[in-house]
Amino acid sequence: MSTQTMKEAPMIWDAAQAGDINGLYNSIQKVPNILDHIDDTPFVDSPMHIAASAGHANFTIEILSLKPSFGRKLNPNGLSPLHLALQNGHFETVRRVIKFDKELARVKGKERFTLLHDAAKIGNADMLAELLSACPESIQDLTVRDETALHIAVENKKLSALEVLLGFLGRTSNKWLLKNKNEIGNTVLHAAVATSQPQMVKLLVKNDLANKNEKNLNGDTALDIALRLQSEEDKTTIENILRAARVSQRSSLAHHHDFSFADFLKSREQFSEYFFRRIFQMQRNMSMEMRNIVLVVAALIATSTFQAVLNPPGGVGSGSDNYLLPNGSLINATMSSTNLIPFSNTSHINATVLFPSLNHFKLIPIKDNYENGSSYSDNFFHFYWLNTVAFLASVTAIIFALPIQGFILLHGSLVCLMVSYGISFNFISPSFIQYALCVTPSVETHLDATLVGD
Repeated sequence: MSTQTMKEAPMIWDAAQAGDINGLYNSIQKVPNILDHIDDTPFVDSPMHIAASAGHANFTIEILSLKPSFGRKLNPNGLSPLHLALQNGHFETVRRVIKFDKELARVKGKERFTLLHDAAKIGNADMLAELLSACPESIQDLTVRDETALHIAVENKKLSALEVLLGFLGRTSNKWLLKNKNEIGNTVLHAAVATSQPQMVKLLVKNDLANKNEKNLNGDTALDIALRLQSEEDKTTIENILRAARVSQRSSLAHHHDFSFADFLKSREQFSEYFFRRIFQMQRNMSMEMRNIVLVVAALIATSTFQAVLNPPGGVGSGSDNYLLPNGSLINATMSSTNLIPFSNTSHINATVLFPSLNHFKLIPIKDNYENGSSYSDNFFHFYWLNTVAFLASVTAIIFALPIQGFILLHGSLVCLMVSYGISFNFISPSFIQYALCVTPSVETHLDATLVGD
């Protein structure tokens, strides 16, 4: 640092201490590169550190605009400007500054503490909520001891802070963080038991039932730690809470082998795992142009196949309460006749017939005559199976082509569409067989019958 810079340096620090923005620019006018000289020092109490620690929000924001790197710069104690502001209780300064740069909430200070860790240590619930709102990803940050903000809140006995953090985890699907272990293998539940906090233990077993029997590096569960507590009152209370939640001792889990990630990698890949992995890889690597093409084609196929199941080839007939056949079978028929045409007396009957049993060759009684029918059931079922496969494949393609974020309701509606397809299929497609009948002695009759078997 030059002699002139050294002479002018006290002026800028005095301005920072007083929150004097005009004094800041007076220093810059005299030494234009004074901020660069300060920034060249690796660890220094910059003017932003001084202003933030004194709670001068306007000066802090001003100098952050001039020198953004100051926001991430650590002083000799390993603290950023906002770390100092938070530790000195200037919460409004922190709120205002992170509006301009939300990533400052994730700056790692001494022992990799972020602002969220400090807020959890202090126990300021409102500040925690502000930081989580500004930078939700900060909930995943760990200290050098592999501690989350939840560990910090529990170890410092800040119940209100823990409640805020648990509420955030539940609303953002991040409860998996409760399984995170610190340097000695303790989860948040282990830490709550070890520090004799019954209320926290009760809150955690309620929110973390899936991980209640986790072991630390010593092989102890939360119940094992509880049984070694010094205070008999705390020991009894916490033990009762854990046993009510069916937390076990390690002795009862001796036969249980934890399935590790190494075990997973050594296991044989299942077909379902391979299938979904390929699908997700295709979705991730699909370009927007290809995604649009898939959506258009799949939508056309889904529309046509759904329409086909509602109006299958040959149409759909409905029964009545009249038994037209002597064996108790039900026939619903539509007849068209050509007897108005000279030299012609031919009738065409399209019918749906319900028989008590199902045979491939059937005698169908028409008036006093029995006519032979031929079965075409295989073709009918082939149509429905192929149509269903095409419909499900097209809807699945639409679901995977759409991004998950922002399209949850649309994904749900597509699932409902598949269910409605199945319901429609159930209504209109019991066991069908097609029949074509021969000529009667008196009238030339063609009967196309759909047989519905029991």
